[in-house]
Amino acid sequence: MKGTISIREVFDRQIFIYLPSGYDLPNKKYPVIYIQDGDEFKKILTKLVDYIEEKFFDGSLEEHILVGVTPIDRLDEYTPWFSKALNKKFHDFQGQADNYLEFLLNDLQSYLESEFKISKSKEDRKIMGYSLGALVSVYSVYKNNNYGKIASICASQWYENWINFIEAEDMINNEFKLLMISGKKEGQNKSTIHRYAPKFSEKSYEIFNRRIGENNVKMIWDDYEHHENVLNRYKMALEFLMSKK
Repeated sequence: MKGTISIREVFDRQIFIYLPSGYDLPNKKYPVIYIQDGDEFKKILTKLVDYIEEKFFDGSLEEHILVGVTPIDRLDEYTPWFSKALNKKFHDFQGQADNYLEFLLNDLQSYLESEFKISKSKEDRKIMGYSLGALVSVYSVYKNNNYGKIASICASQWYENWINFIEAEDMINNEFKLLMISGKKEGQNKSTIHRYAPKFSEKSYEIFNRRIGENNVKMIWDDYEHHENVLNRYKMALEFLMSKK
């Protein structure tokens, strides 16, 4: 790894920050990617960083600052409204995504842009997540006009009333590029609504394709379950977000 990773306690939560090797160049501002489940993504990044930095070096990907945000309670922060739990092992979803997105926008973003050489252009701000982390990342377009690219990996689009919501509600952000990655076998062994995950993903893609145009949304399917092919899914997401197109 040629870049650096640091961990900070900010606003009573842990974040990690990856700075690319060229960060010390004068007069340069960097695009940034905000990543949900930062504690888990940090493990992924250590397995992908050499590949990414090689792409930085040959110019096929643009150097980015990566910010991994560790949730306090992902079942609450990553869900858009209250919904009953689907499994007795977990508590009900409290639907605090509005507050979480405001935290990202008003608190964390302001802090990072004052501390690091981060571009303040919308096209240079990106957001991504996996599962519920992907759900809240996509939900952001209904709450602010802050992100130019969004990568959604196996988003929990089975969430109660989600499909109706994205179909009917006005988007505050209607100029963004979206990558959706989903597994054809997601939920195949589940008895809950999770078993219909591929159908919900397909419906969501159809909705966004219609609402923002086919040139702005792309769907990638793989032949895996929800928790499989994780490394490769993150690789595709990062390539999409860091590409210069």
